[in-house]
Amino acid sequence: MRSEAVTTEGRRSKQLEPGVVSLWGLVSQSIAGMAPTCDVVAFMTAGAAFALVALPLSYLLAFGLMFIEVNTLYHLSKHRGGAGGYYSYVSAGLGPRAALVTALMVIFYQLVSVAGVPVYVAGVFLPGLAKAYLGVSLPGWFWMVMVLVFIGVPWGLSVAGIRPTVRTLVFTSSLEIVFLIVASSIIIGRSPLHTPLHPFDMAAVGVKGVALGMIFAITSFIGVGSHAPLGEEAKGVRTQQGRLIGKAAILSLTMVGVALTISAYALTVGWGQSAMAAFAKSPAPGVEVFLRYLGPVGAVALVVLAVNSALMDDVALLNSSARVLYAVGRDQLLQTSFSVVNGRRAPAAALSAVAALAIAVAFGFGLWLGPSNAFNVLTTAVLFGLVTAHTLMNLSLMRISYRERRAVQVLFHLVLPVVAMGLFWVVLYESIVPFTFPLAWAAVVWVVVLVPSVAWSWWAIGHGRVLPGRDRHLGTPPPEATTPVAPTLPG
Repeated sequence: MRSEAVTTEGRRSKQLEPGVVSLWGLVSQSIAGMAPTCDVVAFMTAGAAFALVALPLSYLLAFGLMFIEVNTLYHLSKHRGGAGGYYSYVSAGLGPRAALVTALMVIFYQLVSVAGVPVYVAGVFLPGLAKAYLGVSLPGWFWMVMVLVFIGVPWGLSVAGIRPTVRTLVFTSSLEIVFLIVASSIIIGRSPLHTPLHPFDMAAVGVKGVALGMIFAITSFIGVGSHAPLGEEAKGVRTQQGRLIGKAAILSLTMVGVALTISAYALTVGWGQSAMAAFAKSPAPGVEVFLRYLGPVGAVALVVLAVNSALMDDVALLNSSARVLYAVGRDQLLQTSFSVVNGRRAPAAALSAVAALAIAVAFGFGLWLGPSNAFNVLTTAVLFGLVTAHTLMNLSLMRISYRERRAVQVLFHLVLPVVAMGLFWVVLYESIVPFTFPLAWAAVVWVVVLVPSVAWSWWAIGHGRVLPGRDRHLGTPPPEATTPVAPTLPG
């Protein structure tokens, strides 16, 4: 009896800590993954170069598209909560090969986002701010040091365990949403609105301009599902964990979507609708608008919250991608050491691997293309990975619905997934065709990652790496009492 208790406790010590993340904790993780204040100073500046005065329209359409896509997440997560997140959802509908490709794509695009955001904030935003407002030219190596800070600090917080991480995210996420909505409302109220609906007129820049702006707008929302891999750590009985994931996705997307659309409109009318061509060329246009309408206090608050937002974004995406890597390792489909947790029940090995790779990507692309171009390329690569993973998610929902003959759910299980996939690929096509460099390097990077991912998934599954009965349950905890020991991968 004593031996069984010790064995059970030892087994539990190798798992994530269950029942510690509340619904609002999940919402906050998702909000942090979307990094709303960082989006205002980074993605909106980049998106405005293409969308110009239609920047608010790009954000509104991206918000609508992601809301359609969240339908898929909501329905797939209803009956399963696991560290695999999307990996487990695709496993349920399309089987292990598609699931493993999904997992690798999620890790890819979240890791690239962890690298890309600090490259922009440290390499473009902060140097531009220092030059414009302080007259100080930061040294060329500044951004590299700050990348280590922007990834190192989140890594340190994440390996300390999910409890302190979530407590931090709850506070900062709430503060960001309130600040953006209140500050943007004040700016709109003080701006001269001669043609208030002009920013929502697609004819102003054409479909191409709005679609290119949507690249950065959609990427602003990529963290909406970053809470899904916290399913095993969610509070409540096991059958409710998945339902909490779906509810949290809807709540977080609604709050961030409203905040970002209002913010995009505030920046557009606050800057001047006819002068948006100069917006993207300014070193810190968001700060300039806040300074003009809210004074130094508002501008400083935006800068502080934007820097913090970038840090929390990396915290959320490190948490998410590392847990997917942990789940894949636990399923014996990648290096099994990724499934090891530390004394705080955090997947430390997986966190360290993702953080190290993100630093390498940030340094490599930043030195090769320069911080500004590197950010644009990495952001577009993120979109490629996201669209791939979400396409497989939508196909999984459709397959499950067909298999279970859920004819009454045709709208939610067929129509909306098809619409979401179509819109995703249209935006992706408009954003990359005709191919022009350096932006086209994003497609090259995606192919370089996708091809080996598909090849490995085909080989690993074909060689019996999936335990019997697990093909539709990857990414979820295996039954403790009946799980046989599988052969570990070499290395």
